Amino acid sequence: MKQFLKELFGWFRFRKIPPDALRIVFFHENHQYYSYLEGLVRSLTETHGETVYYITTASDDPILDNPPDGIQSFYFKSLLSIVMRSIQCRIFVMTMTDLNHFYLKRSFHPVHYVYAFHSLVSTHMIYRYGSFDHYDSILCVGPHHNREIRKHEALYDVPEKQLVDAGYYRLEQIYEAFQTTEFADATPGNTVLIAPSWGKRNILESVGEQLVELLIHAGYRVIVRPHPETVKRTPEFIERIQRRFDNHEALTIELSVATNDSLFKADVLISDYSGVSLEYALGTNRPVLFLEVPSKINNDRYKDLEIPVLELEARSQIGMVLSPDDLDNVPATIELLKAERSTYQERISQLRDEYVYHFGRSSEIGAEHIMKLLHRIPEQG
Repeated sequence: MKQFLKELFGWFRFRKIPPDALRIVFFHENHQYYSYLEGLVRSLTETHGETVYYITTASDDPILDNPPDGIQSFYFKSLLSIVMRSIQCRIFVMTMTDLNHFYLKRSFHPVHYVYAFHSLVSTHMIYRYGSFDHYDSILCVGPHHNREIRKHEALYDVPEKQLVDAGYYRLEQIYEAFQTTEFADATPGNTVLIAPSWGKRNILESVGEQLVELLIHAGYRVIVRPHPETVKRTPEFIERIQRRFDNHEALTIELSVATNDSLFKADVLISDYSGVSLEYALGTNRPVLFLEVPSKINNDRYKDLEIPVLELEARSQIGMVLSPDDLDNVPATIELLKAERSTYQERISQLRDEYVYHFGRSSEIGAEHIMKLLHRIPEQG
């Protein structure tokens, strides 16, 4: 009841905003996604002097109680679908896919929807079919997104969207912050990060316990960073790992992805197909060990595009691939990746240049696109 009253109070506040003032709205499920668009928000508020209206479905989102300058924050959960259908803003920015497919629908009013990626991965395998069809603009990370989206539009007769060569703020943030840490120039140590995707076949839920035990016995310090969806959907699995290793001093379980500390500390990342593997490699120039669990396929038609999937194709360039049946070879492979770090640094830099637009300028470019949209879209009244 308390949370619903909080929503109602927010709804009354929100309804009082004049339509001509409600120019830009950002929607995030929770504050962990804010880090992906923080630069874009700051560029809009600080450089362009805009007010950004921030909607979250998490009642404990710290931005609700302490919003940065230029942001007005609102909490909606039970009322979210009503808010979405009736909103009269001019620009609505989201990091959530599948607009209009489930309970989150486009507004009855003429709103321009902008999608911003929270991953570097390809659009056609890990995302559902048509996940991006109902957006008006997409801030593309790199040329692979342009190729995939345009091919999908042509193949399935989907109206073309405005595709912006924007880049990826999250990667810029990791890269810049890493350069200032003590780990940037450190010789390889013995810290290993396990950060998988989510779903029943990810490496944590399929071989995680055996993998953690193997690494600890081999003398590594291990950080387990489950995907936020794993924490939310299968907390009992995380609790089982905690009980099994009984707070072993060599093991850290990190339940939040709000900070980058574990990415900076890790000498090698172990992952499957998670987008974090690309963020880690391209953000720190360090290699990744991939365990070949079955691919996470949410779109059975992805092969129709006849375009390689980045998260599969890039693996050999940023690291090595092992079968889960070869877990005993994990320690030796980790040592090999550490020994060849300089070789991987060169390959990873090339991959970043090839697959990420305008490195260092994504927020500026995204904000310029939104400001151009504002000047073209008539005010609502």
